[in-house]
Amino acid sequence: MWEPILKKEDYMPGPPPGVDLNKYGIGIIGCGGIVNIAHLPAYKKAGFKVVACCDLNAEAARSTAEKFDIPFWTSKVEELLEREDVAVIDIALHPPARLEVMKLVAKSPRPVLIQKPLHFDLPQAQEISEVARQAGITLAVNQQARWVSGHKAMRHLLDRGAIGQVYGIQHFMRSYQDQPDTWYKDVKHFNILDHGIHYLDLSRYFASSPAAGGSEWTRLHCTTAMLPDQNGIDPMIYSANVEFGEVGGRASLMASLQFNNIVRAAKAHKYTWWIDGTEGSMWQDGDLYIARADDPHSVIRIETEGSWFPDAFQGPMSDLIAAVDEGRKPEVTPEDNFNTVAMTSAMVKSSQEGRVVTRAEMLEQLKQGVNQA
Repeated sequence: MWEPILKKEDYMPGPPPGVDLNKYGIGIIGCGGIVNIAHLPAYKKAGFKVVACCDLNAEAARSTAEKFDIPFWTSKVEELLEREDVAVIDIALHPPARLEVMKLVAKSPRPVLIQKPLHFDLPQAQEISEVARQAGITLAVNQQARWVSGHKAMRHLLDRGAIGQVYGIQHFMRSYQDQPDTWYKDVKHFNILDHGIHYLDLSRYFASSPAAGGSEWTRLHCTTAMLPDQNGIDPMIYSANVEFGEVGGRASLMASLQFNNIVRAAKAHKYTWWIDGTEGSMWQDGDLYIARADDPHSVIRIETEGSWFPDAFQGPMSDLIAAVDEGRKPEVTPEDNFNTVAMTSAMVKSSQEGRVVTRAEMLEQLKQGVNQA
């Protein structure tokens, strides 16, 4: 009978083992809310060395530096880039500002971690990636949900064959994010392009397990709904069916992704993943559970430690530092993120045009961009 052996180091993010973190001073560009509530608390916990921070709003930069004991702050990106102790850059800016900042970094190249997604728009994502490539910059995308302890534990157990060959992935998210006084209520397709991207990327992350055949998504169909009295300018509800592998209804893996982000009653909120395989099922609803066909009346409950905010934010930076130290690519490269951005773009297109959209159709935009260049 299969035994669930899961060690903390199998799923908890932390500093890369055996790496001298003093060699990798971090300079942060952007001192907004996500940096203060997630990036910097996570970096402090991991023991990362943050040596500088920058924001166009000088007061934001100053207060962030004081709060986290960062020795240097500035409102000019160029001044941060002049510092020799800045070995790694964390770009924590909204998508419209990233290309111009990347061009500045390219003049003084060093490894970069950039917020997810690389950009909402595929051609823009490609342009940012191309600037980094030409400058020889190792670029990683901060899809930190992959490092959430529960998600990492699921992937680790999938890789070990806990439920056999995976054929189905389901995600249910019920929440409320329609507050009137927020920046994101005016972001087009926010619930798919900015928030929902976490769950679309996670479906790809689970599907890339050897137990799922290392599959990539091939086509999807998405529907959305919008309430007449909501604050967000675009739908806050989506439902998507996604095929991985061969197109044509005979794919060995499919995903069903549901997100109702305008559930008024907090007691009705929920976050659940279900993954089904030939030898059993695995699901996460706070803790992690496994039910196997060889013991059909038993449920294995696995407790995991750690949180999404801030713990998971250690993961992408740790992976980037380790990648640079080991001379390898980071886990979430621009090329990998193109497939996630193609997925979010396809969701919007499918909803608007009422049809199935393929990954090949979306990635054709990148080929056209290369040919035009």
